[in-house]
Amino acid sequence: MTDTPETVRRWPVLLREPLVHFVAAALLVFVAWNALSASRANEQRTIRVTNSDLERLASIYASESGTLPSGEDMVAMVNDYVRDEALAREAKRLGLDEGDTIVTRRLAQKMTFMVSDLAEETEPDEATLREWYETHADRFTEPQVVTFEHVFFSEDARGDAAASDAEAELATLNAGGDWQKAGDPFMLQRSYGALPLREVARLFGVPFAKALAETPATGTWTGPVRSALGVHLVKVTENDPPTLPPFDEVRDKVLADWQDETRRAQNEAAIQDIIARYKIVVEGINGE
Repeated sequence: MTDTPETVRRWPVLLREPLVHFVAAALLVFVAWNALSASRANEQRTIRVTNSDLERLASIYASESGTLPSGEDMVAMVNDYVRDEALAREAKRLGLDEGDTIVTRRLAQKMTFMVSDLAEETEPDEATLREWYETHADRFTEPQVVTFEHVFFSEDARGDAAASDAEAELATLNAGGDWQKAGDPFMLQRSYGALPLREVARLFGVPFAKALAETPATGTWTGPVRSALGVHLVKVTENDPPTLPPFDEVRDKVLADWQDETRRAQNEAAIQDIIARYKIVVEGINGE
């Protein structure tokens, strides 16, 4: 069909019509959107293995095996990476990630790491550090330590007589008896030097540690003292109470502690800010 002279004369008029302009603009948007969607779809269907990915895979291999990966190792790792990426994307496309606690926790963990990485490292002034040192003195206090020897009496071997046998041996030891030959064989050491009280508790139990903490360093054999292992006679030669080192000696430790606590507070504030962006509905509580 050919345009008549009358039709040709009407073209300029039609081109000035607003509706024509709207339709033309809509067509352009539609074409552009389709092109963009096709580009995005094509990008989504593309698995890119970047140089950073290759370096990360090589680094993981080296840290686990202690050697650099060979060419065959790299090919195998890239194949595994592509396989995992393809399966993960397909799982997301099918919605398999929805309602999965493990996936949710992993994503939350990665988001937490990202929030932590974005936190700014701050440097406190000296007054702030000293105030932190004084306010949290318990964090920098050296624990109580004890130096002691002990003689063990096994309840497995002696039964109820373990305590009475220990009492009978006490006078002999204080009279100069050979403590290394007294008592029963012991699976751990017979003497300990400058052992923190928490370590005493870990090895012998809390009641034994408390008894030693209250025993003065007289060099005299005392007891019997019961532990988680049996019955003991003990001789405490040093009993140093908890001490708070001067600020200058632990300044680096104070700074690290302040920065850790500040970073933790910043991270928590950032996470709470993220949570605040969402409406929280708990069925049966919110009335929904």
